[in-house]
Amino acid sequence: MPPKGQTLDSTRVRTGLSERARKIRAGEESAFFQLLALAEKRKDVITLGRGEPDIPTPQHIVAAAKKALDDGHTTYTNPAGLAQLREAIAKKLARDNGLAYDPLSEIIVTTGAQEALAVVMQTILDPGDEVLLASPFYNAYEANIILAGGVPSLVPTHEADAFEMRPAAIESRITPKTKLLALISPNNPTAAVLTESTLREIAALAIKHDLVVLSDELYEKIVYDDFRPVSIATLPGMRDRTIVVNGFSKSYSMTGFRVGYLAAPADYCRAALEPRHALSICSPTASQYAALAALTGPQDHLAEMKSRYVRRRDMMRKTFDEIGVTYALPRGAFYFFANIKGSGLDSFDFCKRAVMEYGLLFFPGSMYGPDGEGYIRISFLASEAELQEALARFSSLYKNCQAAA
Repeated sequence: MPPKGQTLDSTRVRTGLSERARKIRAGEESAFFQLLALAEKRKDVITLGRGEPDIPTPQHIVAAAKKALDDGHTTYTNPAGLAQLREAIAKKLARDNGLAYDPLSEIIVTTGAQEALAVVMQTILDPGDEVLLASPFYNAYEANIILAGGVPSLVPTHEADAFEMRPAAIESRITPKTKLLALISPNNPTAAVLTESTLREIAALAIKHDLVVLSDELYEKIVYDDFRPVSIATLPGMRDRTIVVNGFSKSYSMTGFRVGYLAAPADYCRAALEPRHALSICSPTASQYAALAALTGPQDHLAEMKSRYVRRRDMMRKTFDEIGVTYALPRGAFYFFANIKGSGLDSFDFCKRAVMEYGLLFFPGSMYGPDGEGYIRISFLASEAELQEALARFSSLYKNCQAAA
């Protein structure tokens, strides 16, 4: 607590907050933390807000982490990551994505894909550089762009377009200060995907305007309805201007292990390695052995994972259709970005009422930028029995809001 007579907002540390930090939600508590605090006051909350799989980590991955600890692998690794893990990542990129990268000079293992994102922003952006970013957007993008001195340049996406970025909208926001284009497919929070035809148009723009591209492919394995992801780095002229970011959190239920990676041309990786080292030295060593097991071990959990997600997606879709909530059907990830404008409430108040009165936790679209107002990000990461109960509560909430409007 601050000394008597001094408020929390007047401590020297608080008044010393940097201008960049103040630009991130004005340096104040976000809707995310406010809603989490409300949820902690109830014991019956069903959480549909998280972005981590509820399906357990495959046992062979857990066993590999345990064995690594038992074998004494508790010291630092090379800041670029275990050599054998980088080799496995290179094989994965070749096999799954049609991308050829040298494991020793063109791949860096990071402490989660989110650290890879931070590394990219810190190493690419100069003060005032603009980053093209689909809106609504995942909060870590805005934060890392601003903390690196960059400026988010938001490209609005729309429910009518299934929230897919449109090349014309991208080009209309390109200025002499535009340096980086961030592509996230499948997308968090909207669950949108970028089709190959769209990516080809975007690639032409990147070449025309000499942009660097960040391709965030973290959700690539969680796709539905026969959608096949394409990495923009495979398109003509794009490998040398693209940084591919990926990780293990979503596909392998490894959110707490904190292992991600980036793949990029060798000259960039040489320059990025020291900044990466400055952030966390290396990804946790035991977690790197677990990631190695994830890539080299059985992959059969993926089919069961997707099967469960499809069933849950369809349950949520059915409820939304029945009560008149509109949406773009998710083709990837595990969220609906659902339109709740018919409730008569703004998105934060709708979420606040949900958690306080109905024991449901999900997050307001406004948390993901101004284009998210009127929407919620709600995940289907719960057992079918729990999800059924949650959807019953949601129906009551929505109908009661409508009646009171």
